[in-house]
Amino acid sequence: MTLYTNNDGSRWIDSDRRNMRFVLVLPDGTKTVRHADYYESFGNFAVTAYRYKGKRYKAFPKAHDDSETRDPDGKYPDSLPHIFHKE
Repeated sequence: MTLYTNNDGSRWIDSDRRNMRFVLVLPDGTKTVRHADYYESFGNFAVTAYRYKGKRYKAFPKAHDDSETRDPDGKYPDSLPHIFHKE
């Protein structure tokens, strides 16, 4: 179930936390499966909000190879959206 966290509907979470998983790729190449805090839309786009070292960041999800279109039929965890963190 989708739950909206504000009045205008631009921020939302999914009540099933498994649907909010993504892979965080750090600059050194380390990959970890994380959970998004929430998603936020603007226009036709949506970003994933997440925390890293106590700070909140927002980024566009991508595929495991840094392309724009991900493969939902890929093998786990490559099927999850990836966020390439830059400090």
